[in-house]
Amino acid sequence: MIRRRIQLLIFSILLLLASCSTVSRLPEGELLYTGTKRVVVADDTPAPLRDEAVGEAKVAFVSPPNNALFGSSRYRTPLPIGLWAYNAFVDDSVGLRHWLFRAFAVQPILVSAVNPELRTEVAENTLRNFGYFDSRVTYHTDTLADGRKARLSYTMLLGEAWRYGHVEYLPMTPGIDSIIAATRAQRLVHEEDQFSYASLVGERNRLFTLLRERGYYYFRSDMLSIEADTIQQPYRAQLRIGLQPQVPTYALRPWYIGNTHLSLLGDTTRAEPIRPEVLAPRILLSRGDAYSATAQDATQRDLYRLGVFSSVTLSYVPRDSLTNSDTLDVYITAMLEKPYELSLEANLTAKSNEQVGLGFVASLSRKNLLRMAETLKLRLKGSYEWQTSRTLRRESSVVNSFELEADASISVPQLLFPGGYYYHYRWPVSTTARLYADWLNRGGYFRMLAFGGNLTYAFSSSTVLTHTVTPFRLTFNTLQRTTPRFDSIMTANPAIGLSFRNQFVPAISYTIVYDNTAHHPRHPSKLILALTSAGGLTSLIYAGLGHTLRETDKTLLGTPYAQFAKATIEACRYYRLAPEQVLATRLIIGAVYPYGNSRVSPFSEQYYVGGANDLRAFPLRGIGPGSYHHAGRYAYMDRTGDLKLEANVEWRFPLTGQLHGAMFIDAGNVWLLRSDDARPGSQFRWATLGDDIALGTGFGLRYNLKMLLLRADVGIPLHIPYATSKSGYYNVPHFVKGLCFHLGVGYPF
Repeated sequence: MIRRRIQLLIFSILLLLASCSTVSRLPEGELLYTGTKRVVVADDTPAPLRDEAVGEAKVAFVSPPNNALFGSSRYRTPLPIGLWAYNAFVDDSVGLRHWLFRAFAVQPILVSAVNPELRTEVAENTLRNFGYFDSRVTYHTDTLADGRKARLSYTMLLGEAWRYGHVEYLPMTPGIDSIIAATRAQRLVHEEDQFSYASLVGERNRLFTLLRERGYYYFRSDMLSIEADTIQQPYRAQLRIGLQPQVPTYALRPWYIGNTHLSLLGDTTRAEPIRPEVLAPRILLSRGDAYSATAQDATQRDLYRLGVFSSVTLSYVPRDSLTNSDTLDVYITAMLEKPYELSLEANLTAKSNEQVGLGFVASLSRKNLLRMAETLKLRLKGSYEWQTSRTLRRESSVVNSFELEADASISVPQLLFPGGYYYHYRWPVSTTARLYADWLNRGGYFRMLAFGGNLTYAFSSSTVLTHTVTPFRLTFNTLQRTTPRFDSIMTANPAIGLSFRNQFVPAISYTIVYDNTAHHPRHPSKLILALTSAGGLTSLIYAGLGHTLRETDKTLLGTPYAQFAKATIEACRYYRLAPEQVLATRLIIGAVYPYGNSRVSPFSEQYYVGGANDLRAFPLRGIGPGSYHHAGRYAYMDRTGDLKLEANVEWRFPLTGQLHGAMFIDAGNVWLLRSDDARPGSQFRWATLGDDIALGTGFGLRYNLKMLLLRADVGIPLHIPYATSKSGYYNVPHFVKGLCFHLGVGYPF
């Protein structure tokens, strides 16, 4: 009965809104703006920069109307709910109608507010910047049949584009003239090029940067003069590039680096807070070198990247007087950060297996203890979970779950290997050594201890490429205790049992990340390739001792060790549809292949799907591998695989203020590479790939707090990869029970 009343209320509200006019509340004499009808370019005279000029001029006409489709200035959605709500409830200040107004109403966009006169002026100025000095832009208001709405049309008449005539560089000084002559091939303005304000500004900035790199410390870009003569020849601008009058003489000569003075502030307990060999490679201003803005920026950047300074400033003082001296003494002042940093984090979790729990993470960092700008970090993580199921609470042998993890790491902003410490690296680098131990207890099933360590090098080879190399990683996993219930699961599925066995995991790995976000903000992309090999080097050592590579049951210190090869590639591409609308896409392909000593890869190296950052229409480890399905409280243990395929598409759009929305589609699954009789349907086969792919959609909200983004998603399954009580591709037995709710921090990809 209550549901029918709610449905009737919603229907009544929609009917009321639909009966409202979208123009009844317009001020007298105003027109409702319904978009841009067309933009006509009346002159089609070819020119090198014509398309670019037209494209930039059209930006001035971009003005989305009410209920615009994907931010379009031309197309609208058929239901102007915001206008309906505005006209229906604008006079209501209390009650349900006021709430509906605040929730849905959008103020009408008027033609006068769009201001087409100003937009045509902006477009004309843009065309002039490309040499179209005779251009003319007009607009026309197309009033619709009811006389209260209108669309705008724009017409651009370009005319003939002006070009550069003779380009002359006036004499400045012998030194500057020689620098300009030596870089003639790099000039940005040439005779017969189309006139462009951007090329003029670019040429002036090029000369300024060039002189600053050659020691002209006091030279400024506004000291250059560019004059254009448009009288001598029609549609040709004669250029003269020279100096402004009365430029100071000290700005027209190169300056050279003298003495460098370094002051470290903030740590008075030691006379030498940081070792000289750490700082020396990062100070790129050498005595006798000409001043260079690049060397200055690199020095400041590299010192700051050490991670122990809160600020780094450089200042220059000329020796003697400005008229006689050509030497600059450099003064570097760096403020040391506080050496200690403590962070505490607590969280509350609720899982689908009816367990809730508390967790904490505590970390203590000590910077620069060894005076190498290193960071020593101690971290302790713990969690405790208890079963909420009444059935289990009645059992006398219930043991709750807990996890305790401790690790210590030291990170140095340098590549520590023979001959590499004193080298100056252009991009950020680091060497990190880590030791850890993890004690895990799953109540009523098993208790496991894992400990190990690794050595990792991280470096960048360009602004878009980052590399991470781990030449040594050794982990030891051991089951300390199991219960009969866990043993029965392992007996029924020997493959899973092998993944939990006591074993060493000696591995090496390499990860490369390509990220061009800084260079392509409109359509950025990211590519991650991760490669891992375990046991390969150990087997080569065995082979050197006379063992064959195909030999199985090899041990390390009397314990079997894992052998597998793993590769994962993740590709993301982002398309900016409008200023605040993004279409985000992701594709993941991963495979792990156990061999030699291992028929099954370690449980921690296997793939799974589902959850807040994956297939959001399914719970974490809710499906897979393949079409295999086993229901049960601890079924997550056999929902892993050797192969993973996943694809995601998400449309992100603004709602109001800092609240954004999202609609998404996720597809994927995991499979086994080898057959497993205990898990029928789990092996990857091309013939069943279409049915094995889980498909889901959904929507979500994102609340952007600038420093933090909170995310809530509702996943709706469309196809479950295993057989259900419902036939057909849409085989979700119950719509409401199939919904998945997820909370997260940050974007899923």
